[in-house]
Amino acid sequence: MLLMLVKGIDSRYNEGCRELANYLLFDLYSQNTTDFEKTGFSEEILDDVIILIKSDSVHLYCNPVNYRYLLPYVAHWRNLHFHCMTENEYEDEEAAEEFKISSFVDMVRDCSRIGIPYSSQGHLQIFDMFVVEKWPIVQAFALEGIGGDGFFTMKYELQDVSLSLWNVYSRMDPMSLENMISEDLVVFEHQWTNFFANFDTEIPFLLELSESQAGEPFRSYFSHGMISSHITENSPHRQPFVLFGNHSTRDNLSAGSFNFPSEGHLVRNTGPAGSFAKHMVTVTSCPGQLNKFVLIEKSLDILNQTSYLESGLPLFLFNSSFTLLPT
Repeated sequence: MLLMLVKGIDSRYNEGCRELANYLLFDLYSQNTTDFEKTGFSEEILDDVIILIKSDSVHLYCNPVNYRYLLPYVAHWRNLHFHCMTENEYEDEEAAEEFKISSFVDMVRDCSRIGIPYSSQGHLQIFDMFVVEKWPIVQAFALEGIGGDGFFTMKYELQDVSLSLWNVYSRMDPMSLENMISEDLVVFEHQWTNFFANFDTEIPFLLELSESQAGEPFRSYFSHGMISSHITENSPHRQPFVLFGNHSTRDNLSAGSFNFPSEGHLVRNTGPAGSFAKHMVTVTSCPGQLNKFVLIEKSLDILNQTSYLESGLPLFLFNSSFTLLPT
């Protein structure tokens, strides 16, 4: 099976194709990338990329403008075939468009089944090959003379490979590890620093701390990550939460029965027989980069020590443990 990636307007800005392009090209098309913005060229020209991955080779169509930006990322690919005009040839817009179409036809000529990265993570869509048929480059396939003699979706068997690709994206590799250490770990540390700040207070105020207040830093970061990752799903089981004392039972930890945030469950009333809480459990998740390879579940204990403060209340200390779960 051939894997086809069409960037930009030629795929009607398909997000699945964009996600695959960022995976293959080290986030070259990420919103955080400013290199393209400094070029002065239009987004349409920079997005003018088609990649077809076969079992034994890769075919890449681009133009002489974005070629120089793509080359450092793809030069090491084995059996790479470029389909690119010279700068002088590219000045003729009609000839450039015909070259793109003929290149696309040549790239898929010997294929029968083609995989499409139709959906991006968090935006699963029902695969519709007639939507693919409306992509400009696919429509051009049917043009007489320079096209492929017939409708693209009738000539080739198309298959949505989004779910399979998401499994690939979730695997840890050197690039994802570097991003985790240099970017996500910094945010992760800041998030937990804000969380612990909620408990850096005098005992009377600490006792009135609710689960909602304690978990607010996690919810804020989670909401921001959902927006920045373009994820619209907002299922309760994915949201971070904090549970105190006897409220952290197995039943309350299950997604079906959990309602959050809780204002009524306080440190002072969630311990045994309505006393002070001796422990808490917090579960968080990151919908951004970190979520590509791991879901991090954290549990913290507030340990009841034998030493007491002058007030006679337990001294709260933190003991943190972390469990990595596959996504």
